[in-house]
Amino acid sequence: MTESTPPSGPGTVAPHDVTETALHDDAPPPRLLIPLLVVAAFGLYLASLAPPIITLAIRIAGLDPTGKTVALSTVVLIGAVVSIVSLPVCGALSDRTRSRFGRRRPWLVGGAVAGLLGLGIAGAVPSVTGVVIGFAIASLGYAAAFAGFLPLIPEFVPDHLRARLSGLIGFVVAIAVLVGVYLGSLFVAYPLLMLTLPAVVGVLGAVALAAVLRRVDRPTGAVRPAFGVREFLASYWLRTGGDRDFAWNWVSRLLVGVAYVGVQTFAVFFLTDTAGMTTEAAAGEYARITAISTPLSIACFLLSGFLSDRLGRRRAFVVVGAGLIAAGLVVAAMTQSLSGFLIAWLVLTVGQSIYLTVDIAIAAAVVPDDAQAGKAMSVYQVATVLPNIVAPVAAVAVLTISGGANYPAFFAVLAAGAVLAAVAVQFVRRIR
Repeated sequence: MTESTPPSGPGTVAPHDVTETALHDDAPPPRLLIPLLVVAAFGLYLASLAPPIITLAIRIAGLDPTGKTVALSTVVLIGAVVSIVSLPVCGALSDRTRSRFGRRRPWLVGGAVAGLLGLGIAGAVPSVTGVVIGFAIASLGYAAAFAGFLPLIPEFVPDHLRARLSGLIGFVVAIAVLVGVYLGSLFVAYPLLMLTLPAVVGVLGAVALAAVLRRVDRPTGAVRPAFGVREFLASYWLRTGGDRDFAWNWVSRLLVGVAYVGVQTFAVFFLTDTAGMTTEAAAGEYARITAISTPLSIACFLLSGFLSDRLGRRRAFVVVGAGLIAAGLVVAAMTQSLSGFLIAWLVLTVGQSIYLTVDIAIAAAVVPDDAQAGKAMSVYQVATVLPNIVAPVAAVAVLTISGGANYPAFFAVLAAGAVLAAVAVQFVRRIR
């Protein structure tokens, strides 16, 4: 998906260079823009993460309790395929958009609205097929929304603020996970409300950000680039002119994503299959575990973001974060109790928080071409979505060994992926 030009845009990480500017000189002031980016991130991540983390599992368990593992894997897999196919195209089209409503805003707001529509279908139609169709529509919508959201970071946010912004986004992702799990456990008996309430928050966040960008959301060039069959096919190939930093960072993000998405998606089933809980009890315990871990996650996000910008270091945070994720998965593989899973989850939370603190900052720093910011960040986003395909496939393959609940083997495979993520980032040359 990537072809390795030396970077021409927001290139090397230089946290102390306060004179550096983003692509748009007339960007809204950071004190206004950054809070609204964080608010929009909270809404979009709440809407898009709650389904694969918990609400789809609850919905599927109510519709097909005997075939829940295969059914959930199918729903998540199809949604992820839709996202992966549409993300690069939406990013390329976003780069080419010339409309009275701006360049990024139509994708940002329109995508959030489409996501709400899809999750409404998934919650209203009482069949697995209905959930598949609804979640596929929602996945397309959120692909469009992120194609409008993510390019705003390299376009409007200076490099010396990106790790802090990345940490703040990680912070609200942790809050979004907590809120999503809480809403899922609260509205188990009301699937439509359970699925659509987070999506409504996503729409409101997108609209708030779009409002502040009304006067500055415009393309950097006056000519609309062509978009035909050749350009469509080129959407899936990012030219980086021999510089492989973007590709190695993409690989690292993919591997960490597979590790974390795997344990998140199947946490409820782990508690029902291993600890003998009902779906309702498992959802409640998952909410409690998430609530316990969230303050720790918040502290790690904020402290790591500050330290990364202060020290001018990125790579060490990736290595430590990925290593802790691997350690947490090893603990999970060795336990069959709720208390053991809580310990594993806390270690995983610290690792994920440290890794995601610098995740977006690195991705924005290694964008290979300013003119392709939308496409590049959408291709990067594929690495965050592709785990929703890889993890369920791995789950079906591994969990079916020894009677369908071989969680130690599953968690061990995920731990190996986290270790490889730490190795991959060593090849990203433009970060320290």
